[in-house]
Amino acid sequence: MKRSSLLALVPLGVALVFGPLVLPRAAPPDVVPLPIVDSQELDRRIVADRALAERVRREALPDDVRALASAIREFHALEAKDASGQELRQARIKVDSLIPAAVAAGIDALVRLRASQLEGFLVEVARFEATGNESEELGELGGSFLRRMRREGWVRDKTVMFGDIERRVVFKLMWDAFIGLEGRAELAPSLDEMRALYRFYLSHPHVSDAKRAAIEAARRGATEQKQCDAILVGEQLGIDEWRLERVNKIAAIDPSYPAAYARGVLEFRRRRFAASAEAFREWLRDHPTGPWSKRAEGHLRAAVAMNTADPNP
Repeated sequence: MKRSSLLALVPLGVALVFGPLVLPRAAPPDVVPLPIVDSQELDRRIVADRALAERVRREALPDDVRALASAIREFHALEAKDASGQELRQARIKVDSLIPAAVAAGIDALVRLRASQLEGFLVEVARFEATGNESEELGELGGSFLRRMRREGWVRDKTVMFGDIERRVVFKLMWDAFIGLEGRAELAPSLDEMRALYRFYLSHPHVSDAKRAAIEAARRGATEQKQCDAILVGEQLGIDEWRLERVNKIAAIDPSYPAAYARGVLEFRRRRFAASAEAFREWLRDHPTGPWSKRAEGHLRAAVAMNTADPNP
């Protein structure tokens, strides 16, 4: 063979020897990315909320809005006390009857009312954490908030796991939904507020209400270790399913969130390896370079390998 031909084979030999060393290694995914939050924007929102609440202290709200405020408190007080269904229905009818006039008085006034109740709610949650006692004021402002958060696993003893910003966003969403105005832009939490809330959700997941009941029933009936082990596996699958739902929800409002990558991670954890591989391929098609791309390449290789060994039906 001519010397020139031998030299031509050198690059090919180098590629064969060293190529596998530079390719990303197959690596099972382990981290679900969290939304990125602009903390300065969150600080501005807090300042704005407090200013609106202070305005209510200095300037009376319209009469129709004040009437709605009282009706909201009455309903939540009954809810906190586990009042009868009939009492709650009557209180709800009263709230609903007052909403049109309050809206007619101006969305700006409703925004101020919500800010005022929000700041009071935060004070009462902090008081609960300090004393362990749920005040009547907290019941009037938050209704069954503590009970619901305990059910989700987000209140332990007298500690509410939400930070200040998450408490603010959750209250706003509950308040808006209660009076049926969650679609109004003037009342909607900002994108960064929603990012902060979804950071919490993805960091503190749990199974859905339906699955929680089934898991608790299964635990009560388990008599062998293998049954307990199977329940734990099922619970983890349920947790990742719940997180996947939250990934899809934040993706719908935040185009900057790496949703395809996150789906790849969670589908892998759910042992849906073909779906995981497709999600990582989608991410790499749209993001051939970037902070998540090298990881995605390794995770894709792992998903493909696992799907070959244990193909999905």
